[in-house]
Amino acid sequence: MTAPAAAGALAGLRTYRIETWGCQMNEHDSEKMAGVLTSLGLAPAGTEADADIILLNTCSVREKAAQKVFTRLGQLRRHKERRPHVILGVCGCVAQQEQERIFRRAPFVDLVMGPRRIGSLPELIEESRARRHALGIFDPRDSLVEEAPARRTFSRTRAYVTVMEGCNKTCTFCIVPVTRGREACRSAESILREARECVAQGLTEIQLLGQNVNAWRHRSGEWWDFTRLLGAVALVPGLKRLRFTTSHPLHFKDSIIDMMASREAICRHLHLPVQSGSDGVLAAMRRGYTAADYLGRVDRLRRRVPDVALSTDVIVGFPGETEEDFKMTLGLLRAVEFDSIYSFVYSPRPSTPAAGLADDVHDGAKKERLHRLQALQEEIQMRRNATWVGRRVEVLVDGPARQPEKLAGRTSQNHLVILEGDASLMGRLVDVRITRAGPHSLTGERITP
Repeated sequence: MTAPAAAGALAGLRTYRIETWGCQMNEHDSEKMAGVLTSLGLAPAGTEADADIILLNTCSVREKAAQKVFTRLGQLRRHKERRPHVILGVCGCVAQQEQERIFRRAPFVDLVMGPRRIGSLPELIEESRARRHALGIFDPRDSLVEEAPARRTFSRTRAYVTVMEGCNKTCTFCIVPVTRGREACRSAESILREARECVAQGLTEIQLLGQNVNAWRHRSGEWWDFTRLLGAVALVPGLKRLRFTTSHPLHFKDSIIDMMASREAICRHLHLPVQSGSDGVLAAMRRGYTAADYLGRVDRLRRRVPDVALSTDVIVGFPGETEEDFKMTLGLLRAVEFDSIYSFVYSPRPSTPAAGLADDVHDGAKKERLHRLQALQEEIQMRRNATWVGRRVEVLVDGPARQPEKLAGRTSQNHLVILEGDASLMGRLVDVRITRAGPHSLTGERITP
């Protein structure tokens, strides 16, 4: 649909509101949706009551996230009844997972749009106005759109840049291959072009995104792998910081470690999901590595990049996990000493191999193990963060902190730092001396020249 035709299809609709659940990929998808709608002349609504289009961009990785979406739809039902012209849509991973079932469960929803269909948003809105229920689900053969307009709203300093979508792995707990499809990679040329545009717009930090980001590869005249891409983006003029997520341990090659060590712009932080410290559980998850393999990669990384900070994902209570298996996970946390973790109790997801396994770890045991895991990690984080007190760090100031009259920013290691300062510091790299540490953030004072 051409821009004039799309604008005509949206006649009478002036404002939009997008609510986002999930990871950085979902956040960036929302930025792309906002970019599409903004390019057609719509403006973000100040409040829900003012919105002519309301889109829920959803996540289905965890069971409660999907439940939250349907709870939110229930809350919006009266709003739709009061303002029947409003277009109400469910987008993202829950949309791809549930498809027509969303219309049956919430018939007041106007459109359902899965990932990789953001470019079709104007047509889906037009279709929903013509016949109410519009369904836009991606086909596994759909390719990635090389470039899409994005209205970047989630950070004043950081730009998300999608390099690939989907995953070819068969981890038994993971719904990503169902909701995001198989791996599809953008070209190096389009990624580098977008990176240069972001820097030109004043965004000095870039985060490369992919469900399995270091599996990116592309033949752009000649063969490129993720190591080469990482090095090329790091050299974009004006770029101060470069991050990438999410990495799979199997694809975290020594060449990536060497590139991290050799490029100043690449941040000293890596998110490397381990999921469990038990080889038996890792095998049942089809992760493809052992705990020793994982520890070996961490050791090689820390030898080449000594100041690197590590974060990870851990699932507690996977089917068949014994107390001994869980203690192995605690042992791995002690061995690695992660700077932060994302931890969850296992919940079966539809259409995944593990959904057919007996969920034989009862809820009480799952919650108790999660509590022990998080208590241990809290101790580790407090101890590691305390080592930063008195040290000088460089902080990229992102915006106001939750505390009144304070600013918040991030170090290269991705530590959250709270400091005093005015709005003139936002978006700037400033030198800070750390004065206090907590388990989840650091506090510092700006070092003035």
